[in-house]
Amino acid sequence: MIDLSVTSGLPIKIGPDNRLKFNQPLPDVEPQARTFEEMKSVLKDPDAKPPFDELYYMYRHVNFKEHQKVIEQAEVSYDITVIPAGKIGDEYNKTVGHYHSVKSGTQFAYPEVYEVLHGKALFLLQKMDPTFEDLITVIAMEASAGEKVVYPPNYGHIIVNIGDEVLVTSNWVGEKFERMYKPVNDRHGMSYYVIDDGKGGYKMVPNKHYGKHPAVRIIDNKFMHRFEIMGSHKPMYLTGVNNPKSLEFLNFPEKYAVELSSITS
Repeated sequence: MIDLSVTSGLPIKIGPDNRLKFNQPLPDVEPQARTFEEMKSVLKDPDAKPPFDELYYMYRHVNFKEHQKVIEQAEVSYDITVIPAGKIGDEYNKTVGHYHSVKSGTQFAYPEVYEVLHGKALFLLQKMDPTFEDLITVIAMEASAGEKVVYPPNYGHIIVNIGDEVLVTSNWVGEKFERMYKPVNDRHGMSYYVIDDGKGGYKMVPNKHYGKHPAVRIIDNKFMHRFEIMGSHKPMYLTGVNNPKSLEFLNFPEKYAVELSSITS
């Protein structure tokens, strides 16, 4: 088993079956599994033989009971995603991908913040016009255990496991938004697929179902440190429950327009 208590701040481990093991006093959470059949429509090669039928697991509302009131008042959720290492054909295992709905009365979709608890991740984000017809920009960022990433508003996103070990990520997200899977599903995935380059690394190849493909911009998280949740060296869970003000931007992106827009500068 892999102990995740140091990086997460929670008494959890990841077992050889790629499922989380919860230790008291943390309540157990049953995962939602994303199967190969559910993922077929967004894969580069939907006819490829998958290494396993359940491609990743999502654990929603993970928290100690003593923090429940604080979390409810902040209207947020702490979730954990487990993405086993492996490839479907030559494509690295990934999440299905989605956009977030726009907050009523604003031009901002709800943002999100992630932390890598174990493994190596590639965060791939893309922005399209409001009708989801034209692709505007694509950005990518690598992150390893202990690193955090803020998803800016109006970007669709996936997480790709580009490592040899199971990838475990956590996230804080507001409770008011809707996950929009259709724009990604209709195009058979994001604008780029992340595949094995045959040299021990990865490369990104265009998805033909998009009309144009802007070059992928590689960014880091230096401008993301304007958010209090990013500045702490403590696990993101502990920062959030001890300082819920640090999560305010998740539900009020309009108040943090400058900070959020600077992420992709």
